[in-house]
Amino acid sequence: MATKSNATTEDIIRFSRAETKNYIYSLQSSLQDQLNSGKSIDEILDEEDPFEALEPLLPQEVYPILVLAMINNIRTDTIMDAVLEGLEKGIEQYRNRNGEDS
Repeated sequence: MATKSNATTEDIIRFSRAETKNYIYSLQSSLQDQLNSGKSIDEILDEEDPFEALEPLLPQEVYPILVLAMINNIRTDTIMDAVLEGLEKGIEQYRNRNGEDS
């Protein structure tokens, strides 16, 4: 499955780990392009919420790590592994809440 930049929560729960990582990097690149064009993070969030599809899946303790990494363009394996592990747990919890199978 090709990742898409406007993925929904339902799309993301079906992504492989590699697709999820690519999706996050795609969002991060898009966010960086907007920041580099002179927009503030407040302006970007007023127009769209790049984190909207991920929010229901991210545990509360992982969400700020993702947001700060994306805003500050941090792409280390350590940070990405923490985010992906958190997302995997969050996806499992999301599926359990919504009665979905893996």
